[in-house]
Amino acid sequence: MAEQPGALAGGPLTGIRVVDLSAVVSGPFGTSILADQGADVIVVEQAHAPDIIRQSGPLVESAQGVSPCWASMNRNKRSITLNLKDPRGTELVLALISDADVVVQNFRPGAMERLGLGWEVLHALNPDLVMCSISGFGSDGPYSHRPAFDAVVQSIAGYPMVQVDDLGEPQLMATIVCDKVTSLNVAQSVCAALVARSLGHGGQHIEIAMLDASIHFLWPEAMWNHTYMDHESDTPDLSTICKLFRTTDGWAMIYPLGTDAQWLALCEALNRPDLAEDTRFAQLSGRTLHGDEINVELQRETERFTTAALVKLMDEADVPTAPVNTREEMIDDPHIQHRGILQESEHPTAGRIRSVRSPALFSKTTSVHTRHAPLFGQHTEEILTELLAVSADELVTLRADGVIA
Repeated sequence: MAEQPGALAGGPLTGIRVVDLSAVVSGPFGTSILADQGADVIVVEQAHAPDIIRQSGPLVESAQGVSPCWASMNRNKRSITLNLKDPRGTELVLALISDADVVVQNFRPGAMERLGLGWEVLHALNPDLVMCSISGFGSDGPYSHRPAFDAVVQSIAGYPMVQVDDLGEPQLMATIVCDKVTSLNVAQSVCAALVARSLGHGGQHIEIAMLDASIHFLWPEAMWNHTYMDHESDTPDLSTICKLFRTTDGWAMIYPLGTDAQWLALCEALNRPDLAEDTRFAQLSGRTLHGDEINVELQRETERFTTAALVKLMDEADVPTAPVNTREEMIDDPHIQHRGILQESEHPTAGRIRSVRSPALFSKTTSVHTRHAPLFGQHTEEILTELLAVSADELVTLRADGVIA
């Protein structure tokens, strides 16, 4: 998408300051969206306990705590270290919050109150503040006390049973889907609250539970047999309808659930008029109900083609199709390369970094990559002197006393 005349670099959230007290993924991935869109996101790490995500995935000692996950979720942010169990650390974070627009936190329910940073305190300090509190299971209920990790939330929300394999065994999704979908809700709800504030409604507190967000995300198609309460339904799950098809040299996706015209084009391209004439498959509802039978027939056909030849044939017939890329093939995919979805930059300690650009392309307030993912406490002195006018002597004392690292 071409930029419009008069476009301004910096992103639509330029001028918004976020104090990010969250850690790991459910908060930081959401605040990374805000940072990519121009917000000044200040990550507050515990002075003697760096975010564990700094040690997640492949580790390179020279990177100094900039792991691949950290690099992906914390670019465009600044990092400050504070000991929030020391009253002076609490005073400093309160001073930052007093002039902030947003606070995001994912401590366990009750922890912020014990630190003297609960909503009532922060709202009294800064009535226009938007605060987003993230937890695994919400602030109340029988599970509210439990530690929450993605696999745990997936299990309660039912994801593994949706992913049942051909042997009938439940399977976790091989990605931290619950953490990440929660973060998407964090970014969206924070922006919604900022819009409400701009309309004169003041600050407000947002509560987002990973379990709530995960069930909301799962529901539309995975729970379609549990939506009608006055009518019985037994429609097959998408996992039994949408299959990947083996080719002579790999795998391909052909989507049989498109329009009736696409279904007929699929049958014609494969020279299977018998499938086109089968009344069971004539409409989308029938193809959904009998998806397993269609898949058996399609597999017999796809095994005659290479992946490239099959995709070319389907594409020319305007049938929804795709090669099943490996991770390396995804990186080199010509469309992904054309779109500029992947970007490279030089990190001061981690070396060359491959990352994904912000998916939202704004025509006027363009998002830019302005900061590398920070080292632990990299901006502590900068933030304290710039925003709170802490003197050099005070910084020495705070560091000697362990209030900052």
